[in-house]
Amino acid sequence: MNKIDRMVSAIDPAAEYAEPSMGQGVQDLLAEIVATPPASRQPSWLPGRSAVSPLRRPVLAGLAVAGIAVAALVAVPLVSGTPSAAYAVVKNADGTVQVTVKEFRDPDGLEAKLKSAGIVADVTFTEADKQCARGRFVGADLAYDPPSTENMTEQQRKEFDKPDNWRSRDVAAPINKDTFVISPRFMRPEETLVLEFRPGNYAGMNWALGTYLAKAGSPVAPCQLVKANSDEKLAGN
Repeated sequence: MNKIDRMVSAIDPAAEYAEPSMGQGVQDLLAEIVATPPASRQPSWLPGRSAVSPLRRPVLAGLAVAGIAVAALVAVPLVSGTPSAAYAVVKNADGTVQVTVKEFRDPDGLEAKLKSAGIVADVTFTEADKQCARGRFVGADLAYDPPSTENMTEQQRKEFDKPDNWRSRDVAAPINKDTFVISPRFMRPEETLVLEFRPGNYAGMNWALGTYLAKAGSPVAPCQLVKANSDEKLAGN
């Protein structure tokens, strides 16, 4: 039997275990640690309650903030440059698509960029005093051709207000004066996102953007220009 075996054989398995003794200083430190409440574990990168939430159901059917309105409306300074400088399209990791518009030109190029990002869109740029006439397509929800709410019953009003009836107003949201974000989750298969841009026609309105969803299977006809509505009411929102 070697030395280690003799030491192990000498241990009494029935012997009572005794806690190792601690000095008074160690005991005081342990008591202090136990008595101290844990600090908050919220990571510094988590947004607080003051974080900006996306705009929902802006006036009409698009984007709307001071200086811009949507689906309503939005405004952009017109500058010269290459097509790539006129707009930018970026697909985000969460599936949303960020669109920045610097110039009102080359709608076909913007449509192609959006298609490469997974968004089927019809884009139109008009002058400040013009807009597309209604009836270009069949709307996928109520945003394109909303019925009158006059004389609606309570049940009809509840049906009217269902979020699914206003997806066109949620599909795009502005984040600054020339940029908005498209959320494909509000689109259904084979629907077309219709974007109608024009410069604002009232002080404080940069540009106007009408955002609508064309029903699956409904072709979008070319824009027939008519006199644009005033943006005065939108600018006041």
